[in-house]
Amino acid sequence: MFEFNINKIIMILSKYKIFVLIFFILLTGCKSADRKKNFEMMEEQKELLEEIAGNDTTPKPIYITGTKPVWEAEPNKLLFDIYRIKTDYYPDSIQFHARVYDSSGNFITNLANPYKKYQDIEYFTDLNEKLGKHYNIRDANISQFSVREFGAGDSIPFNIALTVDYSGSMSPVMGAIFEGTEIFIDMKFPTDNIAIASFNRNFILKSPLQNDKQKLLKIFRERKNEGKGAFSSVKEAIMNSIRIFEKADIDDPRILVIFTDGDDNYSKRGIGEIIAKAKRENINVFVVAFGYPKSAELKIITSNTGGKYYQVHTKEEMIKAFRDIYLSLRYYYLFTYQPPKFWGWHTIFADLKVPDMDKTLVATGEYDTSDLWKDVGDEFTLPILFDYNKYDIRPESVHLIDEIVDNMLARPRLRLEIQGHTDNIGGIDYNQALSERRALAVYEAIISKGIAEDRLRYKGFGMSQPVAPNDTDENRAKNRRTNFVVLAK
Repeated sequence: MFEFNINKIIMILSKYKIFVLIFFILLTGCKSADRKKNFEMMEEQKELLEEIAGNDTTPKPIYITGTKPVWEAEPNKLLFDIYRIKTDYYPDSIQFHARVYDSSGNFITNLANPYKKYQDIEYFTDLNEKLGKHYNIRDANISQFSVREFGAGDSIPFNIALTVDYSGSMSPVMGAIFEGTEIFIDMKFPTDNIAIASFNRNFILKSPLQNDKQKLLKIFRERKNEGKGAFSSVKEAIMNSIRIFEKADIDDPRILVIFTDGDDNYSKRGIGEIIAKAKRENINVFVVAFGYPKSAELKIITSNTGGKYYQVHTKEEMIKAFRDIYLSLRYYYLFTYQPPKFWGWHTIFADLKVPDMDKTLVATGEYDTSDLWKDVGDEFTLPILFDYNKYDIRPESVHLIDEIVDNMLARPRLRLEIQGHTDNIGGIDYNQALSERRALAVYEAIISKGIAEDRLRYKGFGMSQPVAPNDTDENRAKNRRTNFVVLAK
């Protein structure tokens, strides 16, 4: 009888690493499910893939596990990162959460007011942004910024919903899901309200937001087996989960944690709709992705809603990720500043210098103000200006053309329709021709900078689609606009 020898297969095929990785993900997912369950199966998969990957130099994540004051820390073993970025108030302000921690996962405290001990030391020394990715990239110094430390003394009540994937692709690790959910509930802080839900193609709210930990555990244990199914609707589940917060105080932080492998074979919604809804409801979406997930859309959702994406493979990693979420919600440095106006990618560079440290640490983070998280068919408006009765782009709007070009270079599949609109001064035929010429001017300006013609088209709509009554100068200015429609992405 043929005996399957994993070691021999690894030795023969190790030089074809990418194919072996795919082979073993499929093989262990299909074969091991019959004999290995839950985290044991995931750990076996991870060990095999790490052995095949060989000298993979990808740094392992460090999760926050506790705290330590700065005077007890070793300066040259510190790490500094930007954990979450909130764009809710752009362009008036940007806020981001930063963490200073050591290699053991201790968050370093007492670096900023109101917990700062050594007032004569300036730890956070500089802040800058880089604007753009590919075209006309430029630097912007942030001359003024504030840093506020949050910690144990800030008793902030959080509203947290955990929504768990109960679909068929998660069935081999269902025991791990049950255990992980109980671990999550058990980590609850006294002031927090927690809700528990699950989903397959349908959404089941097992417990609404409530404060009683023991009651939550009791309800979950009674209902944990409800809602298993073959299909998965991750995006629909996120939208349904947002409704959990309808009665929660809008001023208290709202955190949605999705525990899933990312497999979505039933949703009809686009991620743009989800992001827009989460932004309106002030909800930060976190994803704990289990195994080897389909991650691209989930990462876009978390980065555009001020959340965080985690990928875990084992029980230990999952517990660490849950603890990291809880502790990082409470221990952080909040930076606030007025950003430069730029329609596109902003890269943040924040500097940290601690006495006796050999070199300055630089934390980086990226946020996008371009509206291009929107779905195909959605539109957005940019203030591209023209002189009265003319179709030449005014000099102060040329930077917007550069920003469109940068975004299109960064997104090779993006296609846009340019739409010109006018107010009602003048006749119908005149305004139709003027709107077409203005849309053409934008089209020509973009392709002159290297964008292929087949990625753009233009149309004029004249005065036929006003967004405000044409009864004041201010309203007529709103109607003289350039719209863009996402055709493909």
